Amino acid sequence: MAHIFVVDDDANILQLITEYLRKDGFTVSAFPDGSNLVENVRSEKPDCLILDIMMPGVNGLALLTSIRTFTEMPIIMISARGEEMDRIIGLELGCNDFLRKPFHPRELIARVKGMLRLVQTYRLTGETESGKGIVIGNMTLNEEFRLVTVGDQEVSFTSREYELLVFLAKHVERPFSREQLIQQVWKYDFMGEPRVVDDLVKRLRKKLNEAGASLQIETLWGFGYKAAVRG
Repeated sequence: MAHIFVVDDDANILQLITEYLRKDGFTVSAFPDGSNLVENVRSEKPDCLILDIMMPGVNGLALLTSIRTFTEMPIIMISARGEEMDRIIGLELGCNDFLRKPFHPRELIARVKGMLRLVQTYRLTGETESGKGIVIGNMTLNEEFRLVTVGDQEVSFTSREYELLVFLAKHVERPFSREQLIQQVWKYDFMGEPRVVDDLVKRLRKKLNEAGASLQIETLWGFGYKAAVRG
């Protein structure tokens, strides 16, 4: 069963989350603060991290920034403040989901399971044998030949559409702002408005939907986009 790290300075919440996760069969490591968290993540390589934002010492956002430098594991942030800016900043720094306190533990567990299912799907299909492609469900991206197939059907994309598709496919369930996508796709030759990403996503999404691809692009209102796998 998956190993979950839970970090929260509220002892009651930490115990509650831990008990619910263990009852569901998860292995849980509980931390009352962020001391040595980064080192523990490096050494133990948990499958998912539940991370509180407001904590004494190093806060959750700083820990998130450090952890994202070396792992793409699912990270769910929780916060009692409930401010929209916390959610936006957390997404910008790389968390996969955000839950506002108070919440029902079953909702948190459902989100953890959803994240783990998507990660498992991606890991099981992972890279092609040549190591130069990505397979997600019924879709294969061959980076050596810049070829995309859905089932046995080849799907054509413009250069920008292809670059965006490959980037999102390599970061399934990772949210990105428009500005972050511009940096990845247009790099240094972009002189227009960030909203041009919306037009590119619209065209890419239409082609994926028409082809019946397992990969889909979801809109995160007020923030940006992420890739997800159809259930």
